[in-house]
Amino acid sequence: MPSAEPAHRATRVFTVPLGSDFCDATVGFVLANCGDDPLGITRMTLLLPNNRAIKAMTEAFVRTVSPGLLLPKMVAIGDLALDEALGPILDPLSDDDVVWPVISPTSRILLLADLVVKHRPAGQSVTAAESLRLARKLAEMIDELEIEQVDFERLKSVEAVAELPEHWLSAYGQISEIIPAYRTELANRKLLGPAERRNILLGRLEQRLRENPLSSPLIAAGITTSAMAVSNLLRRIARLPNGSVILPGVDLNMPEADWDALRPPKTEDGVPKPRRNAEVHPQFHLRLLLDRMAIARDEVAPVSSGAAPAMADSITDIFCLPERSTHWRALHADRKKMVHVRLIEADDSAQEAKIIAVHMRQRLENAGQRAALITPDREIAARVASQLRRWGISVDDSAGKPLLQSPEGALFLGLANAVARRFSATDVLEIAKHPLVRMKMDRLDWLNQARSLDARMRGPSVGVGIFAFADEIAKAADDALNLWWTVYSGQLTLLDDGAKGGLVAALDAMKMVADTLTDGQIWKGAAGRELAGALAELGECNLSAIPMDDSSALPAIITELLSGAVVRPPYGGHPRVAIYGLLEARLQKADLVICAGLNETVWPQIAQPDPWLAPAIRRHLGLATLDRNVGLSAHDLATALGAKDVVLTRARRDRGGPSVASRFLLRMRAYLGDALQQDETTPQLAALLDDVREKLQFAPRPKPMPTAEQRRVGISVTDFDQLKSDPYSFYAKRVLRLRPMDPVDAEPDHKWRGILVHDILEKWFRDDKCAPEKLIARADALLTNGALDPILRTLWQPRIAEGLRWIADQTQKLRDEDGRQLLVAEEKGKFDLCGITITGRADRIDAAADGSLIIMDYKTGGSPKPKQINAGFALQLGLIGLMAERGAIKGVSGDALGFEYWSLGKDQKRGAFGYIAHATATKASDKKKAADEFVAFITRQAEDALNLWILGEAPFTAKLHPEYSNYADYDHLMRLQEWDGRQSIAEADGA
Repeated sequence: MPSAEPAHRATRVFTVPLGSDFCDATVGFVLANCGDDPLGITRMTLLLPNNRAIKAMTEAFVRTVSPGLLLPKMVAIGDLALDEALGPILDPLSDDDVVWPVISPTSRILLLADLVVKHRPAGQSVTAAESLRLARKLAEMIDELEIEQVDFERLKSVEAVAELPEHWLSAYGQISEIIPAYRTELANRKLLGPAERRNILLGRLEQRLRENPLSSPLIAAGITTSAMAVSNLLRRIARLPNGSVILPGVDLNMPEADWDALRPPKTEDGVPKPRRNAEVHPQFHLRLLLDRMAIARDEVAPVSSGAAPAMADSITDIFCLPERSTHWRALHADRKKMVHVRLIEADDSAQEAKIIAVHMRQRLENAGQRAALITPDREIAARVASQLRRWGISVDDSAGKPLLQSPEGALFLGLANAVARRFSATDVLEIAKHPLVRMKMDRLDWLNQARSLDARMRGPSVGVGIFAFADEIAKAADDALNLWWTVYSGQLTLLDDGAKGGLVAALDAMKMVADTLTDGQIWKGAAGRELAGALAELGECNLSAIPMDDSSALPAIITELLSGAVVRPPYGGHPRVAIYGLLEARLQKADLVICAGLNETVWPQIAQPDPWLAPAIRRHLGLATLDRNVGLSAHDLATALGAKDVVLTRARRDRGGPSVASRFLLRMRAYLGDALQQDETTPQLAALLDDVREKLQFAPRPKPMPTAEQRRVGISVTDFDQLKSDPYSFYAKRVLRLRPMDPVDAEPDHKWRGILVHDILEKWFRDDKCAPEKLIARADALLTNGALDPILRTLWQPRIAEGLRWIADQTQKLRDEDGRQLLVAEEKGKFDLCGITITGRADRIDAAADGSLIIMDYKTGGSPKPKQINAGFALQLGLIGLMAERGAIKGVSGDALGFEYWSLGKDQKRGAFGYIAHATATKASDKKKAADEFVAFITRQAEDALNLWILGEAPFTAKLHPEYSNYADYDHLMRLQEWDGRQSIAEADGA
């Protein structure tokens, strides 16, 4: 029979004050209680919060005891296999006493997602990805309820429900159906949720300790969670004859009134009603824990008899209750000092990371000293790790990196994106160029073929699907590329076929294709093993519960399924440099602690609202509010401020724009005032890292002067406008023969639209004899071409089709009313001007009733303005007219007296697509050249241009007439941004 518990027993609850190293203090306490028996420590058991704390405590033992020491048994209280870790203490008494195993995280999410879909409100649709996201939030909510040991039956009797808005009522109705179904399914599977199993194990341990107290010492250290099961266990340990509880950072000097203000008052129905702002205080969770342990603060003793560090009072003052801050003015200046703390404010996050890296590098100059970066911002962590590599310092973020951001995870997600986007050129190339992909080829040989494929896929996409590229690749007449594409596209085809069979078949196909493409390399390394493990766990689950009606949902589903997977860094980084998240930093030690990212929404991070439980219901159930996370972040910063040397950093701007300083940093500024030290030296050193000794001058405006032989190049009628307005672009295009490379999957631009329209009109003239009804049929066919990209078909084809129908109607109208006849379309020609060969293509030439020629130019956009034409920067129509008059176009002769732009753009007067703009005057009031003078005027302009640049010695000046230059293909080559707008053109010309 277990002995009855005495009515009162002295408790043993201790705290390590802020400013003292928790692990070192705990080790000192353990050794002091071991006595002289060297094996006494092996009979001790330490309960710690997690495995990271075990690692930190082990390092503390190694630092403290030399040359060696046997260690106590250390167990993580958060371990779901706590029964196995504690061994005989929790051995079941009978088979009926066995605790069911925990459901795997993935199986749990899939189960809840299935229930979310089944119990969705009538008439409401839920996508597969959305159901997974809601399931993850629902799992978090269930964990909260179980951690706080809230009876699920209380959800059915919440009085505040009647006052909820409709969307909260809908969510409340869902969880009222989902949670019973979830618990029933767990019981059928003989499984438990993680929080429920942990509660059972901790409850069993508390019962064993109450009924059969251990004869060996049991110490719980560093555990600050106020969960009911944990607080009950700690209360039991504190009352054991050889039990002790050591808490980090309980503020024993906090005024009693302030401490009492943290206690949530009781309402009439007995439900705690938190005081406003109380949860944001860094001591709130410790106060709540002590209350649940039934321990008064005056029962808590310092773990050592030494005086508290000098900065402890300042830390207490900084994080006091808001109304208490009015007392700051009465404090003596000697109290308001933190000589070990420095502040750095960088211009942006990149500069912040560089400054931090310099600080850490400097600290390594001191033998044996360690530097640690603490930040909740994983982007800052990655930037600092990258900066440290410039000195050969390897350090990884202990918080890990999301699996989908690793090369292995990115490739797997890339396969899903390719399926969802119907194998766009961008996705096909992204997979082919991935560093892991090689398919049993030499990596360089593989990349050469991938680059050849890249060259064939430039410009707007002409279709969708794998086979849309076949024609383009065949045009290359490259046997090696065709053979390579056959092998590569075969794997993509397998992927495409697998995705048509649902989620399970899609995952199987992705695994098989990923394995083949990478020769199995995707499963190697830390990230590869994590990916393989995550997929293996998925393979054991019932994925048929996740509907995938459309393959476009595959990337979102994969992202949700793998979003919780994290790649932890392997050991082997620099032993004296560390990067921690807030959770990882607890109980850690370093000589220099850098707290980075002290901006609002970063530190503290604001918790996301619960999509399932309304705030009123959460308050009624006694669950934590969103402010609780702020209080924990405050405690993390308060603990970090207790280090020997602390640097605080923030960036005034981040990728989203100007940032706001953290509320914690604003409190420190208000409290310390001018006593808050600013570090100005390190930012200056960081700026020198990439400083260039000699400042490079801006490039001058380019004016190349090729030789006379180099200048004599062929020129087309469309080149003259470019030659006159931007001679440099003409020089790059015709003299240097440089061709701009279009982006992959480029947006349809004016050039693409022009090629498409001219191709249709050429076929209309050649094959349909310009029959108007035939052009209308070709326009309608654009809308039914399923091979083209859906976006192109949706956005551009209707406009183009409407414009083509207008051309057909207008052609018929002019034929009937004006007697015009179409002579040629898309006909080439050439002639000599000043001894230079001029080439061109006539879009269309009609014959008027009087036999004169009407030169027409199709435009898919707007037409040139009269000012541009009169200034001589729109020569194409006039030069085609000159070509026709000289008989250089087959089947055409006569005088050119009509010059028309047929634009497929929108006519603002009619509100429809298609209009005609005349290049010459059609009435006396027009400020345009007369039709009978137009060809002569254009000829003079062309001859002047030829004599200046082709036959003369004029420099090919960049952007000579920028107001008429619409060409940007060679702006980068001419380094436009270095001279345009930075120094006047007049100064450049006079230099």
